Amino acid sequence: MNPSPFAPRRGFLAGFGASLGSSLLDAVPLLAQTVRPQPGSSAPPANTPPEQNPVTTFADAIRVLGHERSVAEAYGMLLDTHGKKDMSRYVEGIRFYSEAKADFDGLLEQLKYNLNEGRDPKNSAQFGGVLEAAAQKRIAFTDFVGQNILVDAQGAKAGLPDLISAVPDLVKVLIDAGFNIWKEFQAGNKQRRDDIRNQLDGLKWRSFADLVKT
Repeated sequence: MNPSPFAPRRGFLAGFGASLGSSLLDAVPLLAQTVRPQPGSSAPPANTPPEQNPVTTFADAIRVLGHERSVAEAYGMLLDTHGKKDMSRYVEGIRFYSEAKADFDGLLEQLKYNLNEGRDPKNSAQFGGVLEAAAQKRIAFTDFVGQNILVDAQGAKAGLPDLISAVPDLVKVLIDAGFNIWKEFQAGNKQRRDDIRNQLDGLKWRSFADLVKT
């Protein structure tokens, strides 16, 4: 029988297919290495809020309380600048600010009391209650402005400081701040303790009337 004229082609195709298959199999581990994420290099999930910086020192604590004052006053200025189109809403916003200011001033006074009495704020139920009320009022105020004023104030959000938007998160940060201030106070001499009391007084929010004068 005469050999088929297609036999050489079939042999060539068979050999080429085997070679190609072998090449692809050899390439699979390389592809796996290429796409495998490196340890620690995975991107965070979308819309994940940034973690709050830990509060572990006296300087951190003062920064936190100063930032809370800045947040409240920035939102107060936003309310005054863009909220007067609806006077009933404007007045309600002032009430929210005033209540939050009163509770934060009360928090600072309660902290000073704990310092003077040598009471660790983390172990003080009274301090914890005052602190939680202050956190709730601050978030109630900034939520009110965000939902009722900021939505109509184009471009205003870019100039606002970052803020903690959940009560439990703010409570934790404030408790840590109070504890680190207490530690610094306990370790200080009379002059240092007087300085700390004065710093706390300086962290009280301005009244709304004083705020809008600037």
